[in-house]
Amino acid sequence: MGSKGDLTLSLIGLSDLAHDLKSIKQRMDDTGQVDRALGHGELGSARALDALNGFMDGWRDGRKEIDGGLDSVAKMAQSVVDQITKTDEELKNALLKHEQQHPGDGVR
Repeated sequence: MGSKGDLTLSLIGLSDLAHDLKSIKQRMDDTGQVDRALGHGELGSARALDALNGFMDGWRDGRKEIDGGLDSVAKMAQSVVDQITKTDEELKNALLKHEQQHPGDGVR
């Protein structure tokens, strides 16, 4: 365990989070919409149909916000993973290059 103040980050966990968020959004998209035309008689009363229509209108509006949030967080998480992985690879390559140019010269 690192000392107090050390930053630790699980790239696997963050990558899994990005994947899971995309999966949640896809599953929500796959549930489809209840766009079937219902008559007042099918639900028993006009109030029930009005309530269902009100819910569906609100659901569509809320889904836009949820979808946008899921996309944003998934992209941010993946961007962090990509950038840290890229930086780690660059540092590794720089160290290997230094070791090749200066054999026996340990990095201190």
